[in-house]
Amino acid sequence: MGMKLTMNFLRSAALLLTSLAILAGCGAGGGGDGDSDSITTSTSGLSVTVSDTYGAKVAGATVEATVGASTRTGTTNDQGVALLVFRGIAGPASGSVSRDTFISKPIAVTLTTNQLTELAVTLDRATSAAGGSLTARTSLGAMTPTVDANAQTMTFEVELVVVDGNSQPIGGLTAADFVLRACTPDPANDRVDCVRGAATSFDAAYVPVTGTPEVLALIPGATAEPYAAALMLDQSGSIYDSDPTGARLYSAKAFLDGLGMNDRVLLSAFADGAALIPDTPLTVYPPFRDAGTVSSAPSYFSTLDSLATLVGGGTPLYAALDSLGEQVIADSSLPAGIAKSVVIFTDGDDTTCGDPELCRVRRQQSIDLANAKGIRVFTIGLTSGVNFESLGELANGTDGAFLFAESPEQLIPLYGSVGRLLSLSLPTYRLKWTVQASSAGVFQTGNAILGRVAVTAGTSTFDVPFIVGIP
Repeated sequence: MGMKLTMNFLRSAALLLTSLAILAGCGAGGGGDGDSDSITTSTSGLSVTVSDTYGAKVAGATVEATVGASTRTGTTNDQGVALLVFRGIAGPASGSVSRDTFISKPIAVTLTTNQLTELAVTLDRATSAAGGSLTARTSLGAMTPTVDANAQTMTFEVELVVVDGNSQPIGGLTAADFVLRACTPDPANDRVDCVRGAATSFDAAYVPVTGTPEVLALIPGATAEPYAAALMLDQSGSIYDSDPTGARLYSAKAFLDGLGMNDRVLLSAFADGAALIPDTPLTVYPPFRDAGTVSSAPSYFSTLDSLATLVGGGTPLYAALDSLGEQVIADSSLPAGIAKSVVIFTDGDDTTCGDPELCRVRRQQSIDLANAKGIRVFTIGLTSGVNFESLGELANGTDGAFLFAESPEQLIPLYGSVGRLLSLSLPTYRLKWTVQASSAGVFQTGNAILGRVAVTAGTSTFDVPFIVGIP
């Protein structure tokens, strides 16, 4: 594949150089492109190759350059290359390279008559603060949710992860920086919005008694412990909608870069039906790798790059999770006693389990299997189209965490914080609220409330979703 891309680029460059030579030889009456200052004997070309920080080519980037009074604009192809032709113009050129979810970068170069000038540009991903939620840990002093049936209220605690654009925990937040949103079911939505009941058709509104938390406590991170994590990337067709720029693949590299010397990671991808990955429903790329020099985790980078074009098919979420968990437990290369986890990037919708009730049953089976094997599940969702109930229950039911990115800019910091979550060394905020239902019988044993906390950290405000079960 690399040889083919290189040959295609060389052919394109050769054609451009040929065109430049032809234009240069056309004299005063040939080859004009509408520029009033066109002098065909000084035609020049600019080839810009755009890559990200890890060297992956960036398609769809806009390249703009101006020479004198003339401006050209191009878009990078699958090889990350954009070709701009200035007919009748040469000399100093300035402009910019930009792409959604990346930080724009200025460019400056001098174009030479009848030559193709090549320029390599590295774009950095844009990042912003983000967060996630996990079950408030009673082992660290958290209360068990309580219900007052007469007042139709429920009091609970939840723990939130809050990180900045560099994946560092944000400290110094106060109760005023956390606001629990009131929740009203959306009749047009076939998913649970506010309260999950025994019947899949159940939902109910609630409002917080106070918007800001009644109690806030900062839970410090513990001493880091080694972990073995299996990354499971959703490669189904729906991922194109939520992650068109491949932010999940870039973010996975950032996670691999942050491994501790005693941590291990395994890469896998899942899809079925019209899937393009090699094996369905799950493709595993062994072996477990570490941060050392022999089996270093960055050797996965080329595999991650290949996944950019292997998107298609359905989402066999629970079957893939069960299969991967079995393989993690059976791996004899892992040190005895090391903590084991599965980290899933997905929209949370399993397309194989049938109706919502069957999917709920199937999800609980995966939770029970993970718990029986001592595997924690960490879920990462991108955009508001994800299934909050599914991702939240998988995480909370296995003592994992549910991380949520409204945009690709939030995804990278979350992946960068996963390692500290897995190692138990990331501090969290424990928050306490009381909510009141719109009618009696809402907060029943076995039900669960879904919600969103609006977090303000500096100039950023973002939502962190959560789910809390009612004992």
